[in-house]
Amino acid sequence: MSNTITEAELTDFFINKVVKRLTIVQTKESTYKIVVNLTWKEGDYTLVTTRKTPREWVSLDRLIKHMREKYKSHKLIRITLILLNETKK
Repeated sequence: MSNTITEAELTDFFINKVVKRLTIVQTKESTYKIVVNLTWKEGDYTLVTTRKTPREWVSLDRLIKHMREKYKSHKLIRITLILLNETKK
């Protein structure tokens, strides 16, 4: 995973007002992750843990609570949901 940022970096980016867009993405596993676009770098950056794995939440409630506590200055939130195909047998 090449375009990643840590929690500490993202916090600094919010303080310095360089986060252009924050997107919540639902994964195929029905978890949620944060992807950001920065004003001074090209591309999208996925939030990762200290072990460099994507930081994921099992519910939107928990993710929103985390965002309200950590990133109070960000006002616009975009949510991208995928449609999960249901297979009938």
